Amino acid sequence: MNGQENELTVREQKTAARKRVIVECAFGMFAEKGIDNISMNDIAEESGIGVASLYRYFQTKEELAIEVATYAWNIEKAVFTGVFSSEQYGALDGFNQISELLEVFEDALVTQRSFFSFVYYFDSFIKKENVQSDRLTEYEAAIAETNMIVVHALEKGINDGSISFRESENEVLAKASTQEMFITMMHSLFCLAQKLSISGELLSQDKTVEERRQIEILINMILVALKK
Repeated sequence: MNGQENELTVREQKTAARKRVIVECAFGMFAEKGIDNISMNDIAEESGIGVASLYRYFQTKEELAIEVATYAWNIEKAVFTGVFSSEQYGALDGFNQISELLEVFEDALVTQRSFFSFVYYFDSFIKKENVQSDRLTEYEAAIAETNMIVVHALEKGINDGSISFRESENEVLAKASTQEMFITMMHSLFCLAQKLSISGELLSQDKTVEERRQIEILINMILVALKK
């Protein structure tokens, strides 16, 4: 490697490190206050860089928000991949794989509340800004990798007989496809997690059932539904 190439590598490393600081700062601010309520000036100040420098890395807040969303899901993907890549997990039947996955999800509500609140604000932001789907390719790819862990467990359970919702006496469940069951499961869990993360105790009635207990009940409803 010649001197010019070495200089370029150092410069690239510094750029990557600076962008990482910006993304991490933006994630925390977006998750706490919402994307619409945070300006690029706010992010520049929190990141300790000039506004002009910030715009050299990210030309718009939309571009930055998408980068932050991809970053957030890649972290989540690493958490789930780490847990569900072990030989012990692989030896479980499909139903118990789903059960373990949902247990991790329950813990995530406590340890990663900022993730759920950020995803809520991000979904609202891209809807309001009418962000086109081709801008979200990397973001969707990060989500898809995590989702496949759940889909594979469902398919395994159907094949090994440990998941049998298609044999249910309930007509709706009996006719549900794997994709329909997966999407409904994850949307239900995410909606509850986001509600609890953002405004869990907004009303007095919200305080009558402890947050983790609500997640636990929903998870058990799902597990019961997976059995005939």
